[in-house]
Amino acid sequence: MANKNLQERIKKTQDENWELLTVLGMTWEDARKLSEYDRGYLLLKAEEIKEAHKQRKQLLTDTQRQVAEQQAAQ
Repeated sequence: MANKNLQERIKKTQDENWELLTVLGMTWEDARKLSEYDRGYLLLKAEEIKEAHKQRKQLLTDTQRQVAEQQAAQ
């Protein structure tokens, strides 16, 4: 049981490091050195960035659809 909990904590930390690496461009080494406070803050910022990207993507999709509809109507 303790071994499974340890494996889950390691996987969670690695997943968080991967998110910091891919979203914020941090190095793996820098992500590993973060305090829990800084890690939490940066993970929240990564979520904000992902949400902004999702909104921009949706706006682009909507705009492309509107342009296609206007062109089809002409």
